[in-house]
Amino acid sequence: MSARAFCRGLCLLGALALGCDQGAEEPPKSRVQAVLVEPGSTKVEPAPEPARNATGSAAASSGGRAGSAAAAAPRPVLCDGQLENKASPFKPRVAPTRVSLDETAELAKDPLDHAEGRWTWINFWAAWCVPCKQELPLLFGWQKKLAGKVEFRFISLDDDERQLRDFLGREPPNGLTRTYWLPDGGVRQAWLQALKLDSEPELPLQLLIDPKGALRCRVQGAVEAEDLAALERIVRG
Repeated sequence: MSARAFCRGLCLLGALALGCDQGAEEPPKSRVQAVLVEPGSTKVEPAPEPARNATGSAAASSGGRAGSAAAAAPRPVLCDGQLENKASPFKPRVAPTRVSLDETAELAKDPLDHAEGRWTWINFWAAWCVPCKQELPLLFGWQKKLAGKVEFRFISLDDDERQLRDFLGREPPNGLTRTYWLPDGGVRQAWLQALKLDSEPELPLQLLIDPKGALRCRVQGAVEAEDLAALERIVRG
């Protein structure tokens, strides 16, 4: 082999090995490479780093869960905006069933009967309702603090009398050992219709009735400790 042919062979091998042959075809790109760098394709940009606060932790965006919680509206004041409505007597005055495991005290025949000058707080509850049972100690505390100003009445909407009596039987002596009961049927429907509620209202439900027997406030859901101040202002107003 001549020296010239030998040099040409070395040059060709070097061009193939080092990519110096300008006419050689490029190796095919993978799908990932094509998406990232192919002209005219949609380039995938890395996600921006979240903003950091002074401590180095990621700051929550205004639309995030933390931002929403910070901007949550304050809890409305108990009975706010309802007392200004025109008062109307609460009907019907249909006596519910009385269930008592405490022989030392009798329930009045009608939970709407009360001494003149006193307000009446009615709590609709059920033995299967967890928030109903959780708020009972709070309501008993209110009952003691507002004695002479507010009569507290508890009315069960249980369907199963055995479940109701079982719950009452497990209550401590200072707990809920007696209650009014609206079993499923005509009496319950009469009460719920008077309140413009469906046959299965969400519990707990609270009613505040003024000394003249007019429904002045309706509270859907469990009360909280800070609601006592508002109730005191109403009944002592």
